[in-house]
Amino acid sequence: MARGVVLVAFGIVVGMVVGAALGIRAADESDMGTGSADLTGVDGSGEANGSASAVPDLTVGSAISAQVWDRLAACESNSRWHIATGNGYFGGLQFDRSTWLAYGGGLYAARADYASREQQISVAEKVHAVRGFQPWPACSRLLGLR
Repeated sequence: MARGVVLVAFGIVVGMVVGAALGIRAADESDMGTGSADLTGVDGSGEANGSASAVPDLTVGSAISAQVWDRLAACESNSRWHIATGNGYFGGLQFDRSTWLAYGGGLYAARADYASREQQISVAEKVHAVRGFQPWPACSRLLGLR
């Protein structure tokens, strides 16, 4: 039990460091721990004027920019698109083999770590169209994506 708590705490600290490195921050001190992150300009607009276009539509089935997938990969795998650590998850977005194959990844490679960044994003978009960010629970919450 204590080991699990330590691992969760470590994951939160690592996520906060990665988030800070990517320029992701809570809107203010009161938002810390609520999963709310500043995603202004994540759609590539760089706009911070509060308009709806400054923040992408992140609902199930919506198109997600490559920058959002890059941020998710930074959290999931430290942006290592060809990672295979032996934990059962592969590639920058940490696909398990069954998800990778079920959503067409086998057309590119046997496992995600053998596929390019663009191919992994293509499969991730198919997964997102059906399941949203549910397959990436910790990092999607940390980044304010769900």
